[in-house]
Amino acid sequence: MSSNPFYIEISKENLIYNSNYLQKTYNSKLLPVLKANAYGHDINIVSSILYESGVKEFAVARLCEGYKILENENLKDCKILIFETVAQEEYPKLDSRIILSANTFEDLKNMIEKGVPTEQIQIKIDFGFGRNGIFFQEVDELKEYIEKYDLKFSGIYSHLYALEKDEGAEVIEEFKKVILFLGKDRFQMTHIQNSEGIYLHGNSNFFTHIRPGIYIYGIQEPGIHMENIKQVLTLKGKIDSIRQLKNKKYLAYSTKESTKIVGDENIAKIKIGYGDGFLKFNTFTQCVINGKKFIINSITMDNSFIQVDNTIKIGDEVVLYPDFNDVFLKLNVHIVELICLLSPRLKRVVV
Repeated sequence: MSSNPFYIEISKENLIYNSNYLQKTYNSKLLPVLKANAYGHDINIVSSILYESGVKEFAVARLCEGYKILENENLKDCKILIFETVAQEEYPKLDSRIILSANTFEDLKNMIEKGVPTEQIQIKIDFGFGRNGIFFQEVDELKEYIEKYDLKFSGIYSHLYALEKDEGAEVIEEFKKVILFLGKDRFQMTHIQNSEGIYLHGNSNFFTHIRPGIYIYGIQEPGIHMENIKQVLTLKGKIDSIRQLKNKKYLAYSTKESTKIVGDENIAKIKIGYGDGFLKFNTFTQCVINGKKFIINSITMDNSFIQVDNTIKIGDEVVLYPDFNDVFLKLNVHIVELICLLSPRLKRVVV
């Protein structure tokens, strides 16, 4: 019996390729988003590879993610923007490489009053996203406050959310006006385009950075295809054992009938299940073994079961999520919602 577990393969070559491609194509610096464990890829691996390739500015959702990156002592001069509001009790012990978001006017005032250096603050403007950001209607008051104390910041940014192309273009133009109104020279970084925004609007050379999330990992947005980016993550392992279900009523915790197994074909077991973040939701989706597609018939906490033919042997390689683009069509779920859940007990291997 094989003892090979499943693992996540991370392509260093493809990650660096995507980074270089986006920078060159859009003539812009990158602020790659590494939240949710770098979208399931591994935040330490991704930040290290990108840093070695020359990208030294990152964005994450939470402060704990920022400090996770800083566990790598080699990332000495990186900068990490935290999207979500950070509790005031964290201010006195902030690492100088951490950049806070002022997500409300009160946030900004509290940071200034508590002594957070302005080179560790970026201002977020809300044009209707509704999640966070200083309201567009407060810009006049914001300008007065900035000029009163002659403040200069790490940056200013906004978010395009799920806007149609024309609406997105309007928000971009409004954001440009806000930056000019407040004083462009007061901000070291300016950025608004997420992955979809990069595709739809490119880079006008007005902003200093583009802010790719899924594109840095080679993941496509459903209905939008970015040419030339390459998938970074592959989920793979090996067939652990094979059994026949002849005269058997059950497969693991389910009846054979409910698993849609036909006849008495061979059943292959693989060592991955919902305990690894490979959800039961994936039941009846496809995997690839030796270039052939097979149906996953059952998923338990630690194992999954696949009906295979006589060509499949113990030790043969299995690829799960073989086509990221096909996941949305079959499950109506973005692949990011699935790979972000992949457990730390799945080893990440850089190739």
